[in-house]
Amino acid sequence: MDTRIAFGLVTLIAATSCVATAPREQARVTMPVPPPARTASKVVLAVPPGPSEALLAHAGAPTLAEAMAVTAAPAFLDTAQGDDAARALDCLTQAVYYEARSEPIEGQQAVAQVVLNRVRNPAFPNSVCGTVYEGSSRSTGCQFTFTCDGSLTARREPAAWERARQVAQAALAGFVYAPVGSATFYHTDAVHPGWATRVTSVGTIGAHIFYRLPGVWGGALAYRQRYGGVEPGVTAGTRFAEKATEALIEAIEGVRIHRGGVAAATDADSAETASAARPVEHRSGVAIHRGPAAAAVQHGVTIHAGTPGDDA
Repeated sequence: MDTRIAFGLVTLIAATSCVATAPREQARVTMPVPPPARTASKVVLAVPPGPSEALLAHAGAPTLAEAMAVTAAPAFLDTAQGDDAARALDCLTQAVYYEARSEPIEGQQAVAQVVLNRVRNPAFPNSVCGTVYEGSSRSTGCQFTFTCDGSLTARREPAAWERARQVAQAALAGFVYAPVGSATFYHTDAVHPGWATRVTSVGTIGAHIFYRLPGVWGGALAYRQRYGGVEPGVTAGTRFAEKATEALIEAIEGVRIHRGGVAAATDADSAETASAARPVEHRSGVAIHRGPAAAAVQHGVTIHAGTPGDDA
């Protein structure tokens, strides 16, 4: 009996000792720090650049009527030959692959259509490779992020590349993906760029939301530019400069009628300053700056001069 009691006391003392030491051990443990892997795995989503501020300021605000009217783009006429044709196909395949390789076929066709819409819009280069590799003078980076973020150095998936090539080949041969209309911009539904509220939403296809420029900029006049048929050679790191906003405004809107002080302007800066001082009307794609009627300048257009309150 004494032996059993002694053994029980020893067991009780040992158990009590273990319980008592646990808090002392915990007291020496500091607050744990999150492992570096958690912060290193954070994904930073790239926000594609939209239209320039100067372009948005001139194009006007989007309307609901524009958003409801989506007209299919005309078929692309690929006039490139030989090496130029091969470069056009390669550049468009890259855009489809890197921008939408995980998308369904419709998402890939939509991306290809946006590239070709840009090629024929005076706001962009008149070649496929020039459009895809267009750099940016703004801090938002390249127009297509894969040309800037190192994606081109990664190993390609052969099956996905071939699928993208077929989509690009069909688009260059005249296939039109009608649902995106004349869209020239898009972004994934995971980001919310500030420029999105200032352009006309066309719709969502796959994981991308597509947009066109407001007014005449995203209508029939968006296809004024003729495809050059000459494709520049490009490599990773190649950049093509953006077009000057003043030049492309005139190219898209056609005739600009400057009255009064605007007609006397001899450079882009003074013309912009003078036009900002007067209200501007947009009629059938013509920017009309009102001022003294006697100062009207004719650019191949018949102008019926009168008082500033009369119609031009």
